[in-house]
Amino acid sequence: MLKLDFLNVGDGDAILLREESSDYVMLVDTGRPHIEFTKGSKRRACINHLMEEGVDHIDLMVLTHLHFDHIGGALSVLRHIPVKRLMAVYLPPEDARWIPAPNSEEKTIVGMIDALNLYADIVAAARAAGTRCECATKEEEQLTRRLSLRAVLPDDALVLRQREHFDAIYRGEAIPEDTLYAISKERNISSLRLRMSYANRQIVLTGDSYAAYWENDPEEPCDILKVPHHGDDKSMTQALLNRLQPEYAVISCENAESPKKPRPAPEVLSMLLDQVPHVLCTENRLFERYPATTQTMIRIVIDHNGTIEHSRM
Repeated sequence: MLKLDFLNVGDGDAILLREESSDYVMLVDTGRPHIEFTKGSKRRACINHLMEEGVDHIDLMVLTHLHFDHIGGALSVLRHIPVKRLMAVYLPPEDARWIPAPNSEEKTIVGMIDALNLYADIVAAARAAGTRCECATKEEEQLTRRLSLRAVLPDDALVLRQREHFDAIYRGEAIPEDTLYAISKERNISSLRLRMSYANRQIVLTGDSYAAYWENDPEEPCDILKVPHHGDDKSMTQALLNRLQPEYAVISCENAESPKKPRPAPEVLSMLLDQVPHVLCTENRLFERYPATTQTMIRIVIDHNGTIEHSRM
């Protein structure tokens, strides 16, 4: 049996996968470094979820891309739970320097530099603890007898461009602000996507990769889809949804109002409700066609025969 827990970490991602027969544990993203208490919400930090679930080891931790709402909780996890492997698109050099705060008024540039500094600390802590840190490859991997993983990387040019610029930033090289801005805005589309298979069921975990970026990829249908980018207006297109045809669509979001970036966006939620039998949010505000909800997690269970059940917890 495979349990997928989409943890309520507010506006962020953290997905816990456990195969009971092999005791294999996988964590995809770790939410923010700190989750503020919010009345009427059951969101909590990733490490608190893991401790309450009794997770005492992690065989594979995947960090999909360098935004705080995806990597922020990784240090806490590494400090409390042994992690065997860490996988990402990019790894900082072992001699990565601390990057001083940029002289920029662009929020996205400042955020990227802060994320790179945090990421260097995460990977350094992982290496010091004996965690095997590796860049994802395109090769399919059999994690257990029934569970397989195929990492879907961004296009080669984007991966190379990101690696060259991030390495240069860590070396302390001067980079023009327009270049910094461009690479900071590419972090979502550089997300590592995961396609997993268990008992002939297909699971697609997407990071924050905008739908328009991969809607023309040769994607096969899936059974369970983690909707990218918290269900906002960039998260899904009709063409991609038609190709994936999921039975379950899970949106990691929060129940706070966000007029600038509605998550989920009403038009995306309606598109999903029209085509997907089960649309689930970790928590959400009230919509015309969807009630307000909050729970600690969405749990989807696949048994060894491929039967799928879900619950709100």
